[in-house]
Amino acid sequence: MNASVRRCPSTTFLIVGGTALVVFALMMIPHMMVARFDSASVPLAVRIRVFDLKTEKPIAGATVLVPSFHEEAVTSEDGQCEAIAYFRTTGIVGRPGKMHLHGTMKVSAPAYQNWEQSFVSIFGPSFDRFGKGTSVTYTVSLNRLPTEARR
Repeated sequence: MNASVRRCPSTTFLIVGGTALVVFALMMIPHMMVARFDSASVPLAVRIRVFDLKTEKPIAGATVLVPSFHEEAVTSEDGQCEAIAYFRTTGIVGRPGKMHLHGTMKVSAPAYQNWEQSFVSIFGPSFDRFGKGTSVTYTVSLNRLPTEARR
Protein backbone atom coordinates (compact mmCIF):
# COMPACT_ATOMS: atom_id res chain seq x y z
CA MET A 1 0.00 0.00 0.00
CA ASN A 2 1.07 3.51 -0.74
CA ALA A 3 1.88 5.60 2.34
CA SER A 4 0.39 8.70 0.72
CA VAL A 5 -3.08 7.15 0.52
CA ARG A 6 -5.24 8.27 3.46
CA ARG A 7 -8.22 6.40 4.75
CA CYS A 8 -11.46 8.37 4.87
CA PRO A 9 -13.61 8.02 7.97
CA SER A 10 -16.58 5.80 7.46
CA THR A 11 -20.02 7.30 6.99
CA THR A 12 -21.24 5.55 10.15
CA PHE A 13 -18.44 7.15 12.18
CA LEU A 14 -19.37 10.61 10.84
CA ILE A 15 -23.08 10.14 11.59
CA VAL A 16 -22.48 8.83 15.15
CA GLY A 17 -19.89 11.52 15.88
CA GLY A 18 -22.12 14.31 14.50
CA THR A 19 -25.12 13.05 16.48
CA ALA A 20 -23.06 12.88 19.68
CA LEU A 21 -21.85 16.45 19.10
CA VAL A 22 -25.41 17.74 18.56
CA VAL A 23 -26.70 15.94 21.69
CA PHE A 24 -23.80 17.34 23.74
CA ALA A 25 -24.51 20.87 22.48
CA LEU A 26 -28.24 20.57 23.24
CA MET A 27 -27.46 19.43 26.79
CA MET A 28 -24.77 22.05 27.52
CA ILE A 29 -26.13 25.24 25.95
CA PRO A 30 -28.93 25.72 28.51
CA HIS A 31 -26.38 25.36 31.33
CA MET A 32 -24.07 27.93 29.77
CA MET A 33 -26.85 30.49 29.24
CA VAL A 34 -27.72 32.74 32.16
CA ALA A 35 -31.25 32.41 33.52
CA ARG A 36 -32.94 35.82 33.41
CA PHE A 37 -36.14 37.09 34.99
CA ASP A 38 -38.52 39.90 34.12
CA SER A 39 -41.32 40.52 36.60
CA ALA A 40 -44.00 43.03 35.68
CA SER A 41 -45.27 43.95 39.14
CA VAL A 42 -42.95 43.62 42.13
CA PRO A 43 -43.91 45.39 45.39
CA LEU A 44 -41.73 47.97 47.15
CA ALA A 45 -42.93 49.16 50.57
CA VAL A 46 -42.60 52.93 50.77
CA ARG A 47 -42.56 54.26 54.33
CA ILE A 48 -43.22 57.98 54.47
CA ARG A 49 -42.78 60.39 57.35
CA VAL A 50 -44.53 63.76 56.91
CA PHE A 51 -43.50 66.78 59.01
CA ASP A 52 -44.23 70.51 59.18
CA LEU A 53 -41.26 72.32 57.59
CA LYS A 54 -41.03 75.05 60.26
CA THR A 55 -42.14 73.36 63.47
CA GLU A 56 -40.78 69.90 62.55
CA LYS A 57 -43.91 68.37 64.13
CA PRO A 58 -45.50 65.31 62.47
CA ILE A 59 -48.56 65.93 60.32
CA ALA A 60 -51.43 63.50 60.92
CA GLY A 61 -53.99 62.92 58.18
CA ALA A 62 -51.71 63.69 55.23
CA THR A 63 -52.51 61.64 52.14
CA VAL A 64 -49.75 59.91 50.18
CA LEU A 65 -49.94 58.49 46.66
CA VAL A 66 -47.21 56.31 45.14
CA PRO A 67 -47.00 54.73 41.65
CA SER A 68 -49.30 51.75 41.01
CA PHE A 69 -50.93 52.01 44.45
CA HIS A 70 -54.61 52.60 43.78
CA GLU A 71 -55.48 53.91 47.22
CA GLU A 72 -54.25 56.82 49.27
CA ALA A 73 -52.18 56.05 52.34
CA VAL A 74 -52.94 58.34 55.28
CA THR A 75 -50.42 59.33 57.93
CA SER A 76 -51.09 58.46 61.57
CA GLU A 77 -50.65 60.74 64.60
CA ASP A 78 -46.87 60.32 64.37
CA GLY A 79 -46.91 61.52 60.73
CA GLN A 80 -46.02 58.10 59.29
CA CYS A 81 -47.66 55.73 56.84
CA GLU A 82 -46.75 52.97 54.42
CA ALA A 83 -47.83 52.47 50.81
CA ILE A 84 -46.91 49.68 48.43
CA ALA A 85 -45.58 50.77 45.02
CA TYR A 86 -45.25 48.27 42.18
CA PHE A 87 -42.43 48.31 39.63
CA ARG A 88 -41.02 46.15 36.84
CA THR A 89 -37.95 44.17 37.95
CA THR A 90 -35.36 42.52 35.71
CA GLY A 91 -32.13 40.65 36.30
CA ILE A 92 -30.28 37.37 36.46
CA VAL A 93 -31.54 34.60 38.75
CA GLY A 94 -29.39 34.38 41.89
CA ARG A 95 -27.91 37.87 41.47
CA PRO A 96 -29.14 41.36 42.36
CA GLY A 97 -31.82 42.62 39.99
CA LYS A 98 -32.95 46.09 39.03
CA MET A 99 -36.31 47.49 40.00
CA HIS A 100 -37.11 50.09 37.33
CA LEU A 101 -38.57 53.09 39.15
CA HIS A 102 -41.04 55.47 37.56
CA GLY A 103 -43.91 57.75 38.45
CA THR A 104 -44.47 60.41 41.06
CA MET A 105 -45.01 60.38 44.80
CA LYS A 106 -47.58 62.96 45.94
CA VAL A 107 -48.26 64.18 49.48
CA SER A 108 -51.04 66.53 50.52
CA ALA A 109 -52.51 67.72 53.80
CA PRO A 110 -55.14 70.31 54.73
CA ALA A 111 -53.61 73.79 55.27
CA TYR A 112 -50.34 72.75 53.60
CA GLN A 113 -48.90 73.15 50.10
CA ASN A 114 -49.08 69.98 48.03
CA TRP A 115 -45.77 68.20 47.50
CA GLU A 116 -44.81 65.93 44.62
CA GLN A 117 -41.59 64.51 43.30
CA SER A 118 -40.63 61.77 40.86
CA PHE A 119 -39.38 58.46 42.21
CA VAL A 120 -36.36 58.73 39.92
CA SER A 121 -35.28 62.05 41.48
CA ILE A 122 -35.71 60.61 44.99
CA PHE A 123 -34.25 57.10 44.64
CA GLY A 124 -32.57 57.06 41.19
CA PRO A 125 -33.70 55.27 38.00
CA SER A 126 -33.37 51.78 39.48
CA PHE A 127 -33.36 50.11 42.88
CA ASP A 128 -31.48 46.96 43.86
CA ARG A 129 -34.31 45.14 45.64
CA PHE A 130 -32.12 42.18 46.57
CA GLY A 131 -29.19 44.18 47.90
CA LYS A 132 -31.08 47.08 49.51
CA GLY A 133 -34.19 45.29 50.72
CA THR A 134 -37.89 45.44 50.01
CA SER A 135 -38.65 48.82 51.56
CA VAL A 136 -37.53 52.42 51.48
CA THR A 137 -38.14 55.29 53.90
CA TYR A 138 -38.49 58.91 52.90
CA THR A 139 -39.21 62.06 54.89
CA VAL A 140 -41.34 64.86 53.44
CA SER A 141 -41.54 68.32 54.98
CA LEU A 142 -44.59 70.36 54.01
CA ASN A 143 -44.89 74.14 53.90
CA ARG A 144 -47.91 75.61 55.63
CA LEU A 145 -50.14 77.65 53.33
CA PRO A 146 -50.41 81.39 54.08
CA THR A 147 -53.49 82.21 56.17
CA GLU A 148 -55.31 83.96 53.30
CA ALA A 149 -54.76 80.97 50.99
CA ARG A 150 -56.43 78.58 53.44
CA ARG A 151 -59.87 80.18 53.08
